[in-house]
Amino acid sequence: MTAIDLPKISSTVAAILDHYKKAGDAEPSRPYLGASIIGHSCERYLWFNFRGCCKENFDGRMYRLFETGDMEEFRFCKDLREIGCEVHEFDEEGNQFSVLALGGHFSGHMDGCALGIPEAPVTWHVLEVKTHNAKSFAKLQKEGVKKSKPQHYAQMMVYMRLSGMTRALYLVKNKDTEELYSERVRYDKTEAESLIARAERIIKSNSPPERISTREDWYECGWCPAHAICWGDPVGPAFPVPSISCRQCCHATPIIHDNETLAPWVCEKHKRGLSVCDQAKACDDHLVLPGLIGFATPLDYDDGCIIFNGELSQWKHGKGGFSTKELTILPARQLVNPLLNSAKEEFGATAAGFSASDILARYPEDLTRIAWKGALGLLKTEWQRRYKTEIEKIEPIAKCEGFNYRAAEFPGQIAVIVWTDLTQIGASNCEIREGIE
Repeated sequence: MTAIDLPKISSTVAAILDHYKKAGDAEPSRPYLGASIIGHSCERYLWFNFRGCCKENFDGRMYRLFETGDMEEFRFCKDLREIGCEVHEFDEEGNQFSVLALGGHFSGHMDGCALGIPEAPVTWHVLEVKTHNAKSFAKLQKEGVKKSKPQHYAQMMVYMRLSGMTRALYLVKNKDTEELYSERVRYDKTEAESLIARAERIIKSNSPPERISTREDWYECGWCPAHAICWGDPVGPAFPVPSISCRQCCHATPIIHDNETLAPWVCEKHKRGLSVCDQAKACDDHLVLPGLIGFATPLDYDDGCIIFNGELSQWKHGKGGFSTKELTILPARQLVNPLLNSAKEEFGATAAGFSASDILARYPEDLTRIAWKGALGLLKTEWQRRYKTEIEKIEPIAKCEGFNYRAAEFPGQIAVIVWTDLTQIGASNCEIREGIE
């Protein structure tokens, strides 16, 4: 075998990365709004995150990289002890220090705390450990953490506010060179209180905040994990969430108790509290919050059913209409399909989704014309330019999903493929393939 014929990765490496992928994906989503992300630029994303409407799609390499960051925390704590600092990484029960607010709906976990820092030896510091690549490290050295990493800065503000400490130590390693950087951060009460108020606003709201941009192809929107639920997915389901949760339901309300270890949700429909396990089960009375159905306007509520006004006609969600499960299967266009609606009204039929053979097998890359490649956020514009019509108004002939893609076939021998493993394909995660060459 010549060098050019060598596989990209060996079976051993592939097995290791596959293990990290499976283990990482199996980790449950956080049931609270995290202090580590409260400084995110988009409040709307934070709301979707809190409601369990989106999830990052990481590959095994990224999960392993996260573990490398965790290991660096241990190393920095060891370093600090060896220069004479008193360091604590765990509470009395051996768990990572946690901070809670707003009834436990807002929470975070500190890397630790330390006393004896050479620049201020009698002051306790919140410890925050990160790793950066060379480019990010250089920017940090030039601008400082507040400007170069505002999300990390916000995280430390929250930790100081909720722990009572007034200083934080930001410790960073350059992953490319092993160069180290430290910065002492002073507590800013106004900044911290603003972040707590932001968290409370997100937790209490029953509808998503405004978008950060009016453009779907805005750089912060294009790769956002909440892109599909925020802007709609022309080839995906009407309600594109990782899983159905009570947190997305009209009947569920987060309750902020004084006892911040409870963090309960209450179901107004069934008059009972909802544990984390309960939320993941989601009963048959589940009604999606209207704000999560961005492509239609709610007109009325009638005995367990929400009536929406779609582009072509009205459709129902809930009792006598499409269930939440069906919304996670059917694209928006199918909700006004007269045959489906008639079958539901007359026979109580249940939509089971499209039946389709593998579209990729019928539209292989080497036998079809690749008409376009680009970011998913640009698909609508490209489709309009190329075919002089709106993709949302065309009913797919078939659709299917694979390990790292979703595909839909349209009339005229046109297929749209959306790749979900973004780390493997760079900026072009969407394709239009035409006909058979």
